[in-house]
Amino acid sequence: MLKPLRAYRPEGNKAHLVPSRSVDSYSARQLLDKLENNPYSFLQVIRPETDLLLTNEERFQRIRERLDDFIEAGVFREDEKEGYFLYEQRTNGKSFTGLIGLLDVNTARIHLHENTLESRERLFADYLETTGFQAEPILVFGPSNDDRKELFKRIKADEPLFDFYTTNEIGHRLWAVDAHHAAALQSSMEHLDEYFLADGHHRYGSTCRVAQSLQSNAAAQHILTMFMDESELGIDSFERWVKVSSDEITVADFEAKFEVSPKAGGFDEVEGDLELFIQGQWFTVVLPTAVDRSLPPSYLMNAILEPMLGIKDAKTDKRITYIHQGNSDQSAAMAVNGSRVGFRLPPVSVEVLKKTALAGGTMPPKSTYIAPKLRSGMLLHLFK
Repeated sequence: MLKPLRAYRPEGNKAHLVPSRSVDSYSARQLLDKLENNPYSFLQVIRPETDLLLTNEERFQRIRERLDDFIEAGVFREDEKEGYFLYEQRTNGKSFTGLIGLLDVNTARIHLHENTLESRERLFADYLETTGFQAEPILVFGPSNDDRKELFKRIKADEPLFDFYTTNEIGHRLWAVDAHHAAALQSSMEHLDEYFLADGHHRYGSTCRVAQSLQSNAAAQHILTMFMDESELGIDSFERWVKVSSDEITVADFEAKFEVSPKAGGFDEVEGDLELFIQGQWFTVVLPTAVDRSLPPSYLMNAILEPMLGIKDAKTDKRITYIHQGNSDQSAAMAVNGSRVGFRLPPVSVEVLKKTALAGGTMPPKSTYIAPKLRSGMLLHLFK
């Protein structure tokens, strides 16, 4: 069961300045601006080192030293007691709510739907073992529960610890759950014995490695986790854009195999089985009736990417670019990069994600874009 944590968190009047996105989500210019103009940003702690002569262990040790400096300066303060936190994120008219605590990686039944890269998992395990803290929750989900939803509403009636919007127009609110509500939440979750991992596969795998390495460290057996009701989880798609020469493939090649028609509507939903951009125009594509439509990235790969474009490995083929599928036409921006053929897909359903995970299967690369995306440095779990 999700357990309470004794968190380190930003001091109240600095809470809006500290949490950050992952380092690699910022452009070089944005990162420099944050580092120069916001001394409280968590990027100050995790910023990449530029000294090429440092070993990984030395780089990671510097990160821990900078965190210790933040704690000593009072930017982060440790809570006196263990507790749960309720977090809400608002973006583009949508709201996502989850409960933050700790899961024991040795006992929690967590079902995965993605493979990880062993090299990346090992590197991050080394990072965790040296720095001794977790700064971003993994995201898990489970069955809907009306009583728990009602409890969330009651908690939200109280004053939040912070309530702010970031510059990318995303709203963030966090509540500390009082003892009365915590007991009720634990009662609502006591029979929840399995979870589905939505986001954070490498962080989870790395934490499992650290737990085995530091078996005598009780705190290292736990991972910072946000739990969501499956009905509130946001699942979007990734658009696939392919660099091809102008005469390599045409709309006529698709018309010979599928039902193709000019796209009529906007970009809020995908029309047909997929949407195709080619020769400067968007089209709706309907595949043959016999095609299994449960997993859109698979039928795109099997029906189009491999047989028509010769793409055998969607993870490593350098002709493909993946971008988060929004509700706008992104073809002009992609054409600048030389990507002349694009595909938009319907989102994978929660049911298919669960079925894949329970069967021990894995989805094709970039099958799901999960929301919410959680910030680093909002809450810390220190285990060293």
